[in-house]
Amino acid sequence: MLKVGFIGLGTISHENVLGYLNSPDAEIVAVCRREEAAARQWLATYNLRQARYYQRVEEMLEKEDLDIVEILTPHYLHCSQTVLCAQAGVKGISLQKPMALNLRECDRIIEICKEHHVKLKIYENFVFYPVYLKARELIAQGLIGELQSIRINTMSGIREGAPWPWCWTPGSWSLDLSRSGVGPLVGDDGSHKFSLARWFMGRDFEKVGAWIDATTPLDAPALIRAKLKNAPNECPKYAQIDFSFSTKMALPCDFWLDDFIEIVGERGIMWLNQCSAAGDREFFRGNQMSDSPVFPPIAVFINGRVETYLTDISPSERNWSTSFVGSTRHFIKVMKEGGEPIYTGEEGREIHRYVIAAFISAQEGRDVHLDEITTVAEQEGKFRIRTNFCNLDHEFYRSGKGKGAQEKKTCDLIEI
Repeated sequence: MLKVGFIGLGTISHENVLGYLNSPDAEIVAVCRREEAAARQWLATYNLRQARYYQRVEEMLEKEDLDIVEILTPHYLHCSQTVLCAQAGVKGISLQKPMALNLRECDRIIEICKEHHVKLKIYENFVFYPVYLKARELIAQGLIGELQSIRINTMSGIREGAPWPWCWTPGSWSLDLSRSGVGPLVGDDGSHKFSLARWFMGRDFEKVGAWIDATTPLDAPALIRAKLKNAPNECPKYAQIDFSFSTKMALPCDFWLDDFIEIVGERGIMWLNQCSAAGDREFFRGNQMSDSPVFPPIAVFINGRVETYLTDISPSERNWSTSFVGSTRHFIKVMKEGGEPIYTGEEGREIHRYVIAAFISAQEGRDVHLDEITTVAEQEGKFRIRTNFCNLDHEFYRSGKGKGAQEKKTCDLIEI
């Protein structure tokens, strides 16, 4: 039985825990969070009262012999905590994205894990979402022919008067460039979207051009386009990643974003409707989109006809949480049987280069070739993310509306 420790028990931990619950191969034996009462409540929620609580990471690593550690803390802590875990003999590390603040830290994380023979996984769940897995299967079968482009649109918004998520409230570390390294939409959530574009298209990016609105409270609206690498005799391949945002969208629930994908092939077009807000979770109650025939999980236009897929998928399987379960169980299998996780440290670093390129492009108003985004260039000061494009002087923040009912005291091991 693999012994698992959690570092950080904030919002996303409620998804990351799901793949370990009732697992025959792994059990959570220790957790680390600054506030003991909140940690005890978290353990009680998942009937894990026998797991031991620690306030300090160093103490947990000293007293526990852990096979896997989930690092769910703010970005600026990722590198130092990964180093501590690797040096303590942890065999497998699952690290939240983005993996670090910069490429130097990415390199350090990869280096220390190789030095201590640690399986390093940069956490990615979207590529385990059942709808996306089915779509990739259809593409591999040649349903729409050779792929030409992909567009990923993240619809962001919040009902007027509803509380903002903790990660977007004033004082949150996610809005502090020195602690987050990027913006909360294009940089943090965007890591998922860059990952999906690379995964569906099956290739790396060549250059990126981006526009991010700097006058709004968050790093959105944003329009990001990329030219992908292609082999000889292939058609050119492109990606577009968009973020919209509205503070008055009449959403029926308190969740703030959803995902829509359009994939163009030489023979047809595929649309993938919803991911983050799909399914039957209580959080999304009142959202009729998943029940509407207008938004089937997969729709394909080919040969002049429209075909739909997975229309009989259950609400629970369409739930975004299934992707977290799939991602975690894949890593457990890797730790038990060998192989490589999805994603490795090198792949996580590659995706972070795309994020960096997008911010540099938006700052400088030009296309950025990925050949420019290297550790050497970073060390020489040839590029640096100077802004997360979140306008903290916006009236929204000055008026206090951004505080909302979910505002919390900033704490390194709480707000994640």
